[in-house]
Amino acid sequence: MKKIALLHTVKSVYGSFQAMMEKEIKDISVTNMVDEFLVTNAREKGYFPPENKRKLYLDLLSLSEGRPDVIAVTCSSLTPFAEELRSSFDVPVLLIDDRMCRDAAAIGGNIAVLATAPTTVDPTVSRIRMEAEKLGVAPVIKSYLDTKAMDMLSLGDVQGHDARLAALARTAMDADVIVLAQASMATAANLVREATGKKVLTSPGSCIEDIKAALAE
Repeated sequence: MKKIALLHTVKSVYGSFQAMMEKEIKDISVTNMVDEFLVTNAREKGYFPPENKRKLYLDLLSLSEGRPDVIAVTCSSLTPFAEELRSSFDVPVLLIDDRMCRDAAAIGGNIAVLATAPTTVDPTVSRIRMEAEKLGVAPVIKSYLDTKAMDMLSLGDVQGHDARLAALARTAMDADVIVLAQASMATAANLVREATGKKVLTSPGSCIEDIKAALAE
C-alpha cells in the first residue's frame, strides 16, 4: 500500500482533497496535516516571514518521518517556499499548482489568474511565467483578487464564495484561460465556466494526476 502525506493550510481543502484523491487512486494510506498559521500569519504581516519558512520545513520534516512515498503541499501560497525546500528531502515533494501552472503556460495567450488570498497572487503568476519561459512563450497574465470570497468560505458559505468568483471571472472575458489559483477555489470551477464559457484550470485534480505519476515511478 502506497503512503501519501498531505500538508494543508485551509480546512476546506483538508476536508475535500483526500476524498477526491481516493476516487482516483486505490489502496493508499493518507496522512493529513493542517497548519493554518502559515498563511494566516503571512496574511496579517503582509509577507512570508523567515520563521514561517522554518515552520514549513519542520512540517515537511515531520511528515517525511512517516516515510511516505509522496508528500503534497496543497497551498499555493506556500509554492515558492516549498519549492526551495524540496531538495532537503529524499521523498518527492509535490506542489498543488505544479501541473496547473504548466498547463496554463502551455495554453498561453491571455491568462487570467483569480485568487482570494493576496499571498497567492505573486507565487502563481511567477510560477506560470517560469513555466512559460521554459516553453519560450510570453503570455499576457492578469490577476484578479477577491478577499471577501475567502471570508465567505471561512464562514462556510461555499455558494456565496463561488458566486463571487463567477462575478469576478466575468471581468476577465478577454482571457483564453482562467486559472483558479487556490485549491479552495475549485468548488467554483463549474460556475465560472458557465459564467464565461472559458477554459478553467484548477489545482486539485491536476495535483492528483502528479501524485499518480509519482507513485507509478
